[in-house]
Amino acid sequence: MKGLWHWVIVSMGMLAAVSAWSQAAVEENSLAIVENKPSDVRVVIDVSGSMKQNDPSNLRKPALELLVKLLPEDSKAGVWTFGKYINMLVPHRPVTESWRDDAMDKSAEINSVGLFTNIGEAIEKATYDNDKLSGDYDTSLILLTDGMVDVDKDPEKNQAEWRRIVDEVLPQLQESGYTVHTIALSDNADKALLDKLAVATDGVSEVAEDADELLKIFLRVFDQAAPTEQVPLTENTFLVDSSIEEFTALIFRSSAEPTQLVSPDKTEYRFDKEEPDVSWYKTDQYDLITVKRPLEGEWQVLADIEPDSRVSIVSNLKLLVKPLPSNLFIEEETRLSLLLQDNKNTVTDPEFLGLLDIDSLVLNQTNGREWSEKLSKDSPPANGIYSQALDMFREEGRYNVSVLVDGKSFQRQFNHPITVRVPFETELEKLILGGSEKQLVKVRAHSQLVEPDQTQVVARIKDPKGRSAIKPLTLNAADEWELLLEPDTEGVYQVRLRISGIDKEGGKFDVDPETITFSFPSEDNPFQVPVIDDVVPEPVTELVQETVPEAIVEPKVEPKPVPAESVAKPEPPKADPEPVADAVEPEAEEESSNWPLYVGLGVGNILIVVLAFFAYRAIMGGSGEDALEELEKQIDEETKPIEKDAPDAEPDMDASAGEDLDQATDGAAIDLASEEIKDEDIPDLNNEAQLSAEADELLAGLQDPDGLTEEPDLIPEPDMAEEPEDDGPGFSLDDFSPDSLDDLIDNGDEKDKD
Repeated sequence: MKGLWHWVIVSMGMLAAVSAWSQAAVEENSLAIVENKPSDVRVVIDVSGSMKQNDPSNLRKPALELLVKLLPEDSKAGVWTFGKYINMLVPHRPVTESWRDDAMDKSAEINSVGLFTNIGEAIEKATYDNDKLSGDYDTSLILLTDGMVDVDKDPEKNQAEWRRIVDEVLPQLQESGYTVHTIALSDNADKALLDKLAVATDGVSEVAEDADELLKIFLRVFDQAAPTEQVPLTENTFLVDSSIEEFTALIFRSSAEPTQLVSPDKTEYRFDKEEPDVSWYKTDQYDLITVKRPLEGEWQVLADIEPDSRVSIVSNLKLLVKPLPSNLFIEEETRLSLLLQDNKNTVTDPEFLGLLDIDSLVLNQTNGREWSEKLSKDSPPANGIYSQALDMFREEGRYNVSVLVDGKSFQRQFNHPITVRVPFETELEKLILGGSEKQLVKVRAHSQLVEPDQTQVVARIKDPKGRSAIKPLTLNAADEWELLLEPDTEGVYQVRLRISGIDKEGGKFDVDPETITFSFPSEDNPFQVPVIDDVVPEPVTELVQETVPEAIVEPKVEPKPVPAESVAKPEPPKADPEPVADAVEPEAEEESSNWPLYVGLGVGNILIVVLAFFAYRAIMGGSGEDALEELEKQIDEETKPIEKDAPDAEPDMDASAGEDLDQATDGAAIDLASEEIKDEDIPDLNNEAQLSAEADELLAGLQDPDGLTEEPDLIPEPDMAEEPEDDGPGFSLDDFSPDSLDDLIDNGDEKDKD
């Protein structure tokens, strides 16, 4: 038995050793394969007319020039511009000195004269070889735009093109192996589309708030498309070792003082001083200095250096890092693996590795939190591969993973950004529609596993009075879920979302994003007037009386009697009514919001009567005085206030207004003033007939925005009230106008005859 257990233990040990060796071999082989691949970079630049506003100084030109200068010799590249039509600005071919010269000359042709924004065709032109893409290169596409998909004046054609890009072009990019990096150069850019292109291909999605940021954003994107070996630049110094054949220093300046470079033997290099083996390119923002066969030792940069400055090298001694993802979701993990290569051979010498200090640092650039690890604290790994689990991505934001290798006589540095996202992004957009402030809630899926048609999104809205309403979000043509909110009570609103569905792999999911809050009215909307409780709306006829000039309003003739049933009954005054001058009309209530219409109709009728009178007088002549007197009496009769009986009861304005609003918007908007909403009346998101039946299961566990499950004594949910019955046909100012202009003229004729 002892022998059996010994054999089992030995076998397991051998199996573990073989497994570890196999894994190390696979990791090393994969790292070597990545290292051997040069970069193929296709740049696609928007030249539509809107760029005149978003890039008035045409900073796209210097950004492209920097990229052209930084591209390695063994890479391939091409440049396309697009508006309505697509132009290959710089032919796609291997990067040589001739190619660089041609690209620098052609960069002057970047302009802003395009009529449309044909993003889809521009991508297709730049990926012309997608069906025969060579596996010898890491191929990336950098897309810079400031707009939406715009191929025609017809919005339906633009939407159809948007869907074609998502449903046809993007899958082809994924299948062919392209990595798409996107840069949005305005708030008007279609960020949803740009994010979708980048995340689906594990690219970087950047937003430049203004054109001044474009250069450095272009540089960060380029670092992912064509990564280079770097040494750390610390306190204006960097170390050159004997293995470095060439270095390129990119120095961003914060002042106009000229940059100087000092070698270990104290030789000074300047832009205006030509030196052998030194190439110096200078702009008003940066210096790009390339030194071949540099002297070994510490070099110094004399300049006011800004962030993003760096020193890239060409060396046989390389730090090789297994590719890291550019996008992760919250709580996803990845692994950092690295090794050193000397002349393409992995360094495994324990004496050499024992001299190294290897440190990793993960920085959350959003909140400044750091995680550091010394990878060289233990004995050197036998296979030369250092590894670390990265499991700190618990919050949304931008992270940077860096590695510093200090070998005493040499140094190497690696940096890689990672964007950590939530599976579903929520957005609140303020709109001003019809003079009223509204809030549009949007939900967008980042995960490629989400099936939009199989996903349901429901919102619980809590208004400042603690009343709750539940409504579904609708899926639009851009794969976003939307809900229009129409707040009408002053205070803070809370929106709690529940997202449920089945992903492409058949798995079920339930996601509860963070609660959305907003205040009404917003601080930057001084014209919005919120509803003030216990304010009695003023009767329409009295409002008309205040609007008409005083000389006309004063009655001279008793008006004709009006049937009581044709007059709308106003609400009875409260015990202590507010003064009429201080009353504010509640915007969410339909009856009180129509008084400007009635005022306009009344004034319009009066103007018609006056115009008709002068027309009659011009034609008929001679009966001026009597006709004028009769006209004044007639106008006074039309504008005299009408006496009404006190109403018997006060109608339920909240219930009727809420139902009218839902009917008018087909369920897409919510009357947050209504207290007559049941939690159990929750509609199905795809079939109106099934909404109520599936609500309880869908909303199971959905908590109140305050974190409490719904209880009758915590969140009032009153029963649905009956719609108040119609008191009558109502009235219009037209009821008090003359039956026709002929009647008015006939009356004038009779007066003349008398």
